[in-house]
Amino acid sequence: MFASVGPTGYDEPMTAAPRSQKARLIDAAWEARADEHEAQLRQLRLALQWALLHPAPVDADGVVDHAGWGELRLVGDPAPITPLAGEGAPLVAPEAPVELAAALGVPALHAQQLIADALELAFRLPRLWTLLGKATLLTGPRVWQARLISRETHDLSLDAALHADRLICAVPDRIGLVDARRLAHEARLHADPDRAVAEEDDALAKRGVWLHRDGAAPATTEVVMTLDTPDAQLLDQSVTRIVADLEQLGDTDPLDVRRARAVGVLADPQHALDLMSGRPDAALSPGGTGSLDLVVHLTPADLTDQPGVASVEGLGAVSTGLLADWLARHRLAGGRVSVRAVVDLADTRTVDAHDPPPLLREQVLLRDAHCVFPGCRTDSRRCDLDHIQPYLDPAHGGPPAQTTAPNLAPLCRRHHHAKTHGGWTYERRGDGSRATYEWTSPTGHHSTVVPVTRAPLTANARRA
Repeated sequence: MFASVGPTGYDEPMTAAPRSQKARLIDAAWEARADEHEAQLRQLRLALQWALLHPAPVDADGVVDHAGWGELRLVGDPAPITPLAGEGAPLVAPEAPVELAAALGVPALHAQQLIADALELAFRLPRLWTLLGKATLLTGPRVWQARLISRETHDLSLDAALHADRLICAVPDRIGLVDARRLAHEARLHADPDRAVAEEDDALAKRGVWLHRDGAAPATTEVVMTLDTPDAQLLDQSVTRIVADLEQLGDTDPLDVRRARAVGVLADPQHALDLMSGRPDAALSPGGTGSLDLVVHLTPADLTDQPGVASVEGLGAVSTGLLADWLARHRLAGGRVSVRAVVDLADTRTVDAHDPPPLLREQVLLRDAHCVFPGCRTDSRRCDLDHIQPYLDPAHGGPPAQTTAPNLAPLCRRHHHAKTHGGWTYERRGDGSRATYEWTSPTGHHSTVVPVTRAPLTANARRA
């Protein structure tokens, strides 16, 4: 009997029945599921062991410097940092998540969350942690379920967390069906009845508006809002009214499209006032009297190619036709378009001051689009510019010409802190956009980072 290797990679007898192959694939899927659980559980256990090897240091004044949630500062008074896990879990040294993140190849916040979940489970949800280690393919919680539950309890007191642990694990085989948020809230109220009012105040403090852009579809932006409930209802009423006005003025687009357009109308108060007061030409007005800031990268070939492609920071690639439409609408509304000088990414000019001038800063931000720490994807425009070889004030014996593009790199505040205070070192190897960053961790492990540039692709590169 002969065997053949099919697209699945499994050796199958040529005479095997189709159902046999299907059964083997399902067996393999079950095996992969078990392997995934074990791998995730192992990562949690390793994160716990790593955390316990890095207790938070205490200085001579009794101040504890620990990893947590909050804004990092390089100098000055420390910002308030919320511990990774709740009361009863040990505090962890600030540098612990950074090296673990580099080893796992993930952003530091991912490693921080992994450590936080492991601590929460091991020290505050002991029943759930024990069940997790005993789980089988058919019974017990999955790792992802336990981690989600741990994030609902981290703000509880220790007594409330242990009470929630008992509620959640009361029926072990049905943990996957448990509404952990509801049970955590019940435990919170059990431990502190006044917490309900505090939760409402906390929810109000988290109001905001966020924009999420999809690089694959930059023509639109998703807007997420958390509002007071009365404000949200009033917004819905205003949108509904403008939708009706647009329909009466001849807008035949689908309802959802008109609702999206209505929000755009509300973004321009004068346009909304004209429309809602019944001006006959209001529906034709482009609106948009506010400021619109777009950073666009183009080459001459982008303007002559059909269709041309432009690179817009924060959005990604767009057609030059769509870009032209945006600019035309903006100018029609009284906006202004400015063109910046071309920046030579290979320029090696120097300055003697610590802070780079705007043109040099822009050169580095165009050359490196993200924080250059291993695994980090923070946009470089939100980063510090770090002197790779530490800057020494010339007034104190430092050499001239220390501030130059080859000696500058963008680091987010977390990783700038790790480099300055956490024992990490790095160097830049190579020239221009082909350079790499070679990092060495406090434990002696090495990582290579190939940075991403903001420079647009040339027409020849696209055709290659």
